Amino acid sequence: MPVTIAPDPALTTTSTTPAAPRENVPRSAAAFLAMMAALVVLKLAIDRWFPGAFASPQQAKLYSWMALGILTVTGLIATWCASRTGFPETWDPEVPLTHRLVLPIAVGLALGALAIVVDDLTGWTVIVAKQLNIPTIQIRYPASALIYPGGALISNIVTYAWIPILMWLAGLATRGRWERERFWVFGTLCALIEPIGDFGLVGHPGIVAVTFAQDFALNIAQVYTFRRAGFASSVVLRVAFYLVWHVMWGAIRG
Repeated sequence: MPVTIAPDPALTTTSTTPAAPRENVPRSAAAFLAMMAALVVLKLAIDRWFPGAFASPQQAKLYSWMALGILTVTGLIATWCASRTGFPETWDPEVPLTHRLVLPIAVGLALGALAIVVDDLTGWTVIVAKQLNIPTIQIRYPASALIYPGGALISNIVTYAWIPILMWLAGLATRGRWERERFWVFGTLCALIEPIGDFGLVGHPGIVAVTFAQDFALNIAQVYTFRRAGFASSVVLRVAFYLVWHVMWGAIRG
């Protein structure tokens, strides 16, 4: 018998009643902490073999011990809020593996391939590197194979952990109602954080439009995946994207 996933009311209906809290917060928190433990292992490996491989000081700061501590606390708060706002668990066994793993990987790989085509046609990464006075925005291989998968988790916490937190806070005022609307408002706002940075390409409006659309597609896909399949699945999507866009393309472009 095929496994099916029940429609999420927050995605398909206008809810006027509070969602029931999910019960497996400890299991969800444990899955998140397992990802953070993997990130610590990556940091130790980076510190040991590639301490100077980051493309900018800002990237290196996100891998500092203080930053990882802040990210851990933020992620745990978001995990609790997610359980109160209709999200699946971090790695939810009730969500079919196709939704948790196969589709995020497929979407991430496809968007990574699209990013390569856009860069090859527009050369926008070369323009940005010149504006920043750095050789390239890409981290060199093989360091990139360690840094970018961890960066995917960091990016997800920095960008998307705020969705359940803001939904929970807004839910206090709305008494838990209008969950779908709260999700899409805060999800869309968070999905715009990364694409807004594309406006730094001053003097290239056509390239800005293309890269903005591409980055927004990536981010809204991650927001939807977070809601539909859980936080870890959203991380999987970005890891797949980074493996194509940053690791593979960065190695090809040198």
